[in-house]
Amino acid sequence: MKVVFLHGIGDGDPNREWLATLNAALTAAGHPAIDESQVIAPRYDSFLATDGISAKMPDVTYKPKDDRQSRQEFERRQASVNRSLQHEPEAAIFGFHAIPAGLMAGAHGFGVDHLSVMNLNQVRRYVTTEGLRGAILRHILGQLPTSGDILLIAHSLGSVIAIDLVDHLPEKLKVRRFITLGSPANSEALHRGSERLLKKVPYSHIDDWTNVFSVGDIVTMGRGIASMFPGAQDVGISLGPGVHGTDRYLAHPVVVKLVADILYPSKKVVRGSTEITRRLTDEQFFILVKCHFAAAVAKHIKDAQRAQQYSDALNLIQDDLAAQLDQMTQLGHALPPEMHTLISGQLPPLPERLELSEAVAMLTALTATNFIEPYEIDTGEAPKAAVADMLDLLGFKRNNDVHIVKALTEVDDLLKRTGGIPWGRIGLAAAGLALVAAGPIGLMAAAPASAFGAAAITGGLAAFGPGGMVGGLATLGALAASGAGVAGAALGASRAETLTLNVTQLSLRVATDYALKLLGLPASNELWGQLVAMENQIAAELNRTQVFSDPKSVRIQQLRAALDAVTKLLAFVTDKGIGGANALGAAP
Repeated sequence: MKVVFLHGIGDGDPNREWLATLNAALTAAGHPAIDESQVIAPRYDSFLATDGISAKMPDVTYKPKDDRQSRQEFERRQASVNRSLQHEPEAAIFGFHAIPAGLMAGAHGFGVDHLSVMNLNQVRRYVTTEGLRGAILRHILGQLPTSGDILLIAHSLGSVIAIDLVDHLPEKLKVRRFITLGSPANSEALHRGSERLLKKVPYSHIDDWTNVFSVGDIVTMGRGIASMFPGAQDVGISLGPGVHGTDRYLAHPVVVKLVADILYPSKKVVRGSTEITRRLTDEQFFILVKCHFAAAVAKHIKDAQRAQQYSDALNLIQDDLAAQLDQMTQLGHALPPEMHTLISGQLPPLPERLELSEAVAMLTALTATNFIEPYEIDTGEAPKAAVADMLDLLGFKRNNDVHIVKALTEVDDLLKRTGGIPWGRIGLAAAGLALVAAGPIGLMAAAPASAFGAAAITGGLAAFGPGGMVGGLATLGALAASGAGVAGAALGASRAETLTLNVTQLSLRVATDYALKLLGLPASNELWGQLVAMENQIAAELNRTQVFSDPKSVRIQQLRAALDAVTKLLAFVTDKGIGGANALGAAP
């Protein structure tokens, strides 16, 4: 693999001091140095200092008709880079965000307009003079191979040129990693009166793109470039006030890691363990169930393009799960064989360990789960269609799904008639949130503090796992009162939003109990009391809040809709004779 370096402002570094700096940092970190024969470092400082140089812009080589699939695959690779930097203590994703945006924009523009010591007029000249751009790009292209793999590193002005270059590269030349350092490409001052540099990121020609900026860099002013160039992934570091030099960027551990990981990929060693046959825990079993359910949902999405989009998002989420599980093994945690299968990228079969009533409760809840959080894709009726597949995988008759789907549909239809809140949409999202159903673990959102995390929201998940689900799905109302409340509190939800979330959870419990009755299976008698308790809570909150609130406020509307929903659910359970309503002689 060739290493291509595009220099910043100045004389073009004729002695390649940048390479000496990078090699010193690589060897200090235990990696081989980069051989001079691997390096391509075009110099174009004379072009910038000479008037009259002009050439036609090279042809654009990236002209896809539809690059959505390439973009999704690119994002999966970007997520892998993101995970690799999660535990770098000196990496961050924030710049000068404590400064108001307006002030920051002005400061950034001032830096670009007035820092003559940095010769940033070279950058603006490049951006605004198409003939000069064409000449420099052709000069660089003439030194690059026409095929193979390259690592592209660019600093300052070089980053602007590199961004301009990538959709002109030979079609058979693959950028295995693109690293921009201290890039001023996000500055509006540079783009005034000129076309945007990169109209379309060549997602299929670049494996990943990381932009590293120092929060104290006077040129970047602590700003990344992702807002202007969606393909870039910004990573903030701290080099000290005013530092912009190539040497300081290339010597930083984050940059060294990015370079070393692509040039010298490590081979993972599978660790042996005397505990490899450890039994699958209830929480781990629940994760497997969610993985299978998500795969079944993807299979039943009718629109082919949407199904592919869902599958790609799910792959990204499951990559993250595998990475977290692998990290656990590296820390010495013994995992059962099924978890090792997940780490390898495969989906192991489900063990048959549930009673039918337990499976009904679990699957009913999972139909309301967004497995690809934070992404949102309309799956239509696919979750209901997936129930039959899941019953089969869990060792039960597929045709039992008829009763589960009937129960879900009737409760859905009931809540759709409730005014004020679009329950069919918000209810599903809220349920998924409270269940922490982002994908099995979801984009490193909760780093594991123990086997599967100890964060507030994952506490709801643990209580909802088959151990708590089998003894606990029968007490879903308890989760609504605790797990969902914890989730709401952790996310800063208002009291009204938390109560709305709990109503959604209870609606799933109603569907579960109704499905159990249709199947001739026993259910608990706790549901009526839980619904009544929720009705009392909402009524009290509404009475307290509406005294001083605008009658049309969002919170008042939420509470009224939630109260209406609970009232309808109480009438429903009475009509169907479920949840202990008949035992109590209840009347709506």
